[in-house]
Amino acid sequence: MNWQMAAILAGLAAVLLVALAALWQFVTSAEQRRLIAARSALDQAEYAASTPMARLERALHRTQWGARLSRRIARSGTDLRVSTFVVALVGGSLLAVVVVWQVLAPFFGLLAAAGVAFLFFSYLNRAEGKRREEFTGQLPDLARVLGNATSAGLALPTAVAIAADELDGPAGEELRRMTESMKLGASFEEAVAELRERMPSRELGVLLSTLLVASRSGGSLVTALRNISTTLENRKETRREVQTILSETTSTVWALGFMSAGALFLINAIEPGILRTMTTSAAGIGVLLVVAALFVTGFTLVSRITKFDL
Repeated sequence: MNWQMAAILAGLAAVLLVALAALWQFVTSAEQRRLIAARSALDQAEYAASTPMARLERALHRTQWGARLSRRIARSGTDLRVSTFVVALVGGSLLAVVVVWQVLAPFFGLLAAAGVAFLFFSYLNRAEGKRREEFTGQLPDLARVLGNATSAGLALPTAVAIAADELDGPAGEELRRMTESMKLGASFEEAVAELRERMPSRELGVLLSTLLVASRSGGSLVTALRNISTTLENRKETRREVQTILSETTSTVWALGFMSAGALFLINAIEPGILRTMTTSAAGIGVLLVVAALFVTGFTLVSRITKFDL
């Protein structure tokens, strides 16, 4: 019996040594490929394009969903690749399923995966909204800079390039994209349409419409831009006041959501296995589904009520 156990342990040790040798060989070869690729910019670019994450990035960009997600990430201003976002989303969902499945019940594991996906896209929505609000807050300064540049006799593309250099944050970045697009051959109207697609807002629409009308038919652009600057400044203050009033409500909704999830773990800690027992019956699952539906409905209603468009 002892020699059989020793043989099994020896076999396991041999398998472990072979696995470690294979892992070491893989790491060594990868390091050698990296050093070879670093000898020239072309080889380095080819090596970077051949990595699994790069191949996944290209595959995602070929799909309609991946292209739309890429545009959303670009609008959010986060320094994140689509492949990284998808891998983190899938990994977080699987981890939530495994942990919650074991701690609570399989039913809650599936809900946890959906919750992780909801949190990821909620973060993306929040980042998009925050960057859009920052951009909208810079529109009065943008209108002022464009008005000063055009009053000095500069053309609109030149005025946009000057505004891109003078403004920081999202406005400067978006205007630089607009300038680069015009340098590559796009017309002013096409560059304006791309900017409006990246940063959809009513204030930007008014400003860009004024610029388009002026570029086509002329007119007193300086006076119009100065009037728009004053109007946008007033709207900026109004939006800030409304956001301050509604921030307490939105924070309360998110706090209730996290408290509800924490209450499940608290109930399971007080009475271990009660939730697993509850999900074994059709009545228990029905009650949980009704509660989840009511919570989602309330969250959606509050989100729509607190959403405003000045």
